[in-house]
Amino acid sequence: MGKIDVSDPKALGAAVDKYLGDFPGNLICALQIWYEGLGGQGTPKTAEMAAMQDVLEKAAGWTDVGDARYEKYGIQKSYKRG
Repeated sequence: MGKIDVSDPKALGAAVDKYLGDFPGNLICALQIWYEGLGGQGTPKTAEMAAMQDVLEKAAGWTDVGDARYEKYGIQKSYKRG
């Protein structure tokens, strides 16, 4: 998927929903979506992370489970499917 402009909430929501629908795992964080789902490069800005987390908070079928450790991303606020 190509890089999405996170300042467009509608486009961001659609891109994240599509990525989550194709995502094979049950645990995800905004940083993983930034790099793997949206084609982000470098470190996302605070506003970009907040926008992605806002979409995840509202994503159907995903629940905030607090912090989890990721091998690639360190400790991140995480969301679990189901």
